[in-house]
Amino acid sequence: MLKIDGSYLEGGGQILRTSLGLATVLNKEIEIYDIRKKRTNPGLATQHLKVIEAFKEIFKAEVLGDKLGSYNIKFFPSQEIKSDYIKIVPKTSASVGLILQAILLPLYFLNKKVTLEISGGTAGKWAIPVEFYPYVVFPLLNIEAEFKIKKRGYYPKGGGIVIVSFKNFSFKKIDLVEAKNLETIIVMSFASKTLQKKKVAERQLETALNILKQNLKNTEFQIELEYFDTESIGSQVNICARFSSGAILWGDSLGEPTKSAEDVGKEAAKKLLDEINVNSACDVHLADNLIPYVAFLGKKFRTSSISKHTLTNIWVCENFLGKIFKTENNIIERIG
Repeated sequence: MLKIDGSYLEGGGQILRTSLGLATVLNKEIEIYDIRKKRTNPGLATQHLKVIEAFKEIFKAEVLGDKLGSYNIKFFPSQEIKSDYIKIVPKTSASVGLILQAILLPLYFLNKKVTLEISGGTAGKWAIPVEFYPYVVFPLLNIEAEFKIKKRGYYPKGGGIVIVSFKNFSFKKIDLVEAKNLETIIVMSFASKTLQKKKVAERQLETALNILKQNLKNTEFQIELEYFDTESIGSQVNICARFSSGAILWGDSLGEPTKSAEDVGKEAAKKLLDEINVNSACDVHLADNLIPYVAFLGKKFRTSSISKHTLTNIWVCENFLGKIFKTENNIIERIG
């Protein structure tokens, strides 16, 4: 049984998510110990239990120690799918994006064409907004899928519903070293209907567009603006930049009670511009997502900076597969 130190480096939930995915792909029993030991609220939190629950619901995985606050689990993977339509319904605003991040890896490499209905938060302060997948991750990994957000969910009540039907997985090496010839920027501004009178979505959008247009001349812009019924009030801006070289860069920002609509738009635009200005071909958040795929598929990518999340994922992968990565000048390469 492979043992994984859950307190390594940042010691966060990323170790758990990646380890469960890799263990399932490789059909390898693992023990994760000292889970989140250095955090102020150590051990398994509700969010992490929902990820474990997803592996038990989708596959026939068995787990020992999966209790709130647990420092140690033993994971016995299965590669068998329970059904071709699976519902994952957390009772809290658990992040749909983080659940999807964890289970996508084994679905992809085991070629499991299932439909998932996942409930929870569709955007969160410390989580990936769900739009990141159909706009960035799926195209880069050659995943064909129908992706529908039936309802958006924000903290604290969540209540979002996302349905993903996987149609085809096509494998190819990941080669993202250059972002050449910016073609299109998609600016998405969303908000709860209770914020419509204050024109929050319009104000977010206008601010983001003004900043981007000032800095990026002769660029085509596409706009998405919409208000939704949500159980908790929230808003967000997502920005996706597509290049002819195949690179896709991303910037996002989440509305908060202390943050103006203008600040939300400004923050998202600045994140994207920061990536473009350093000639990144893979944004800092995409980088840690891609590590397990590069581990199996090969090749390399250039990111704007190598985060602790990315270093953690490299370490987890190398626990399973040995020394396989080289990092230099923000380029991460699969070697051997």
